[in-house]
Parts: sequence; C-alpha cells; structure tokens
Amino acid sequence: MTSSPERWTPVHAWLQAHTGMALSGAQRRRLDARLEALGHGRSAAQLLAHLRAPAGAADLARLVDAVAVHTSEVFRDEVQLSAFREHVLSPRVQRSKRPLRVWSAGCAAGEEVATLLLLMAWEGADPASRVLGTDISDPVLTRARELSFTAEALRRVPEALRARYFEPRGRRHALVDSLRTQADFQRHNLMESPYPEAPGGGGFDIIFCRNVLIYFTPDAFQRTVRSLGERLAPGGVLVLSAAEPLLQVPPELRLLPSEHAFFYVREDAAPVPPSGPKRAPGRLPSSARATGAPGADAPAPGLDAPAPPDEAAMALADGLFSRVLDGASTGVPDETSERDLRRCLELDPDHVAARYLLGLLLEQGGQPGAALEAYRRALRAVESGRARPVPFFLNPPRLRLACARAVERLEADGGR
Repeated sequence: MTSSPERWTPVHAWLQAHTGMALSGAQRRRLDARLEALGHGRSAAQLLAHLRAPAGAADLARLVDAVAVHTSEVFRDEVQLSAFREHVLSPRVQRSKRPLRVWSAGCAAGEEVATLLLLMAWEGADPASRVLGTDISDPVLTRARELSFTAEALRRVPEALRARYFEPRGRRHALVDSLRTQADFQRHNLMESPYPEAPGGGGFDIIFCRNVLIYFTPDAFQRTVRSLGERLAPGGVLVLSAAEPLLQVPPELRLLPSEHAFFYVREDAAPVPPSGPKRAPGRLPSSARATGAPGADAPAPGLDAPAPPDEAAMALADGLFSRVLDGASTGVPDETSERDLRRCLELDPDHVAARYLLGLLLEQGGQPGAALEAYRRALRAVESGRARPVPFFLNPPRLRLACARAVERLEADGGR
C-alpha cells in the first residue's frame, strides 16, 4: 500500500474543494491522522464515497473540524471596527430607522455576532434588528448559540459596554437577553448554495466575513466574494479584514475607503460618500505626485532594486500603494498594479503590506513560485519588526498571520 500522504491525496483534494480552504502542511498532517483511523481497511475512493453519503455526515464534520480555524475574540481589530462604526454603521442608523439585517459569515464561537450586537446597541439601532451567524462547524455553532465568553475573549471590549451588556455566568460572561434575542445561528458552508436569505428578503444591509477568506484558495476567495455581494441589499456593505483586500473589485461593488479601513458597497444604490477623507480613484496624494510617481508608460523596476527608505521615498511608496488600492475599484489592469507595487518596494523594501499584495497578485495571476517568495520576504520583514503600519494595514499581527498562512498554503502545494 502507498504511504499515508500519497494514499489520502484524493481525500485532501476533495475536502479542499468542499471547504474552500487551501490546506497547509499542518492541516494535512492532522487530516492524515484522522483519515488513517477512519479509513482503516478502506481505499481513498471508498472513504470518499462514505464521506459524500448521508451516513458519513458525522465523520465529515469531524474532519472539517480538524482543519477549520475557529479562533477569535470580541471586538477583534478595534481600528477597523472604529472605522466601520464611524463610516458605515452610524450613518446608516441615522439615515434609516428600520431594523438592520446583518450577517456574520464564518462566525466561529459567536465572538463577531456579539461584537455586531454591541456596536448596534451602542449606535441605537432598532431593537428589532437581527444578526445571523453562520459557520461550517456544528460543534462551534453550539458554543456560539450560548453567546458567553471568557474574560480573555472580552479583553478588548470597552469597559462601559462590558459592564452594561454582559452578566457573570460561572467562569464566563454571557450577553444580556435583550441582545441575545436579536441573534440567529445556522450552519452554512460558503462553498455551497443556496446562501442564507435576509429576514423579509431583499438582501442584507451588512455582511461581515473577516479572517475567513485568508484560508481559502484564490478561486474560492473570488467565488465567495461574488456570492456574498449578491446577498447584499442595494447599498449594502461587505466587510472583509484588512488582510483580505480585493485586488479586482467585482463590478457590482464599489470601494468605500476611509483613512484606516476600506469597505465594499453594493452598487445598486446612489453612492453614499464616506464621512472621512477620500482619495480620488487612481490618483496619488499631492505629496506623492510632486515627487514624480511613474506614469502608465514607466518601466517596471525589479522587485529587489535598492533604494534608501528615507521619508521622501516612504511617502512616495505609500502613494503608490494607495494608488493600487484605489485602482482595484476602477478596473486598473493587473500589470499596472504589479508595476506600482514593484516600484513601491524599490523605494521601501520593507513595505510589508505592498509585498503581501504583490504576493496576492502573483498568486491570482498563476505565478505561485514568485508569490511564495514575496510572501516569505514579507513574513521575514514583519517578524523582524521592520514593518511599519500603513493606511488600511495598521495591524502588523494580522498581517503577519496572513503572510504566514500564505506561505504555508503555497509550501503545502510545493509552489506549483
């Protein structure tokens, strides 16, 4: 019989397609251990037939739990949440008094559902508003329905909100009933149709899907974004994490940038300008334009061209990086974005956010070997402490996780 890794390769491939996740080497090893026990005396084909059948549903769920990532905390990424509250939630509550319909896709153990309920209560949203939490894992959803958390999971929650909306329950802290009743939970796999419907139909006002897509294959990433966009109401907002930027925004969505975060709005409604500063799409800040940013006909410099990262160079690098982000919503060709990112890295080799985006661009363009090298260099820079916060990517630990995950994903595939 073939060795274990080779034996279960067809099962790995099927589970990857079933979940959308790009399995890392560690995930494959965990799977192999479970598959050896589950598949004793079976071939890979026989085990696949079992997992696809209703009788294999429980075994499939256990395999998914072995590779799924369910780590989170309430009020995770306060910088992005602050921008969301200021530029999305508060204006929406003030503009419309009707109940909000919100979906947390990939809700883990309910931390993000609790976060959204707290933010809505903070802003005075209609008490009839609903938050739907979905996840691929039934055991995780069982915990999520309790909406109770450890003190460690609540450490980022402002003290005033923690005192008002949580009550002790043994060693945990449970969300008060007035907010718990606004939450619904159901199992859903983002790779499967149909997607959940908003209460009353018409689409969701807000969809959160943060720190989920970084674990997906590029194809599953893009397919999921399109499906989520289709579930938004006109003018509805999609919120991804800072580590999950869209290098090509689907035509039905438009970019809504603020100083510290970016969001995506369903285009079926009149544009609602952000309350914070906004750059004109495709244009650099005046300070960057004055230093001579390359135009559309400028040659593409090498990835590793040396340049002293003085203040002027870093300002120009940030301007080029901003132009790439803006270009994602205006249909700028990938070649132009790649050239700007390489020029950015020539000016500031430790611009980790730019190198991470370059890795994404190369990976989506079918160059996994080059993408892996970009991710590795980004990871080395952020681990060495050389990375500096830039607009939209103000959370180095999250960026480090995204880079590490990308390296694991491509190394597991051998860079093919």
